[in-house]
Amino acid sequence: MKLQHPAVFDIPELPYIIEGNTLAQFVKRTVSEGKKQDPDLYDPLSFMGDCWELFAEFFFKFFNGDHILTYTSNYEPNLDYDRGIDGRGISTLDKKPNAIQMKFKADPTKYLTNNDNISNVAADATMNEGLQYNGKNVIIFTSCKGVHPKHAMANVHTISYNEIERRVDKNLVFWDDFRSVVEETNSGKE
Repeated sequence: MKLQHPAVFDIPELPYIIEGNTLAQFVKRTVSEGKKQDPDLYDPLSFMGDCWELFAEFFFKFFNGDHILTYTSNYEPNLDYDRGIDGRGISTLDKKPNAIQMKFKADPTKYLTNNDNISNVAADATMNEGLQYNGKNVIIFTSCKGVHPKHAMANVHTISYNEIERRVDKNLVFWDDFRSVVEETNSGKE
């Protein structure tokens, strides 16, 4: 497996960020390294978002075809113009395309709101890509509590901090594979 998100090449701090074996360590290190970035060279929020998108790419590829949480197979990051869709895959429910938006928040107890531009993924998926919503094929993958219950996007499939944590915390195979894949991708080997 090779990672495609440019962050795998652009973030020299990545080996340190993925050194631990829990989601909390990953988030904490992403935030601490993000705050150290020179905003003129790498916007701190973009840095954190890119780390999260890279984590998500590995997560979806590692759990490829999962029919309990991700409902996604054949995940690919969106490397084209970003209007809200950060990645795409095939829905395990109907074998039709799904659209995934990643949202990083430093505080896992917060909700996503209008300030986080979370409506973009549904608008882009349905208006620009003709996606037929099936309840699980518009996905928000987030490091926080999820979408605020009163938000219009509250009914999309959200994979939140707690669900991710249950899958990856102390999952040594996940973290060892993540580190190996990052190293292999950077070295050009597979």
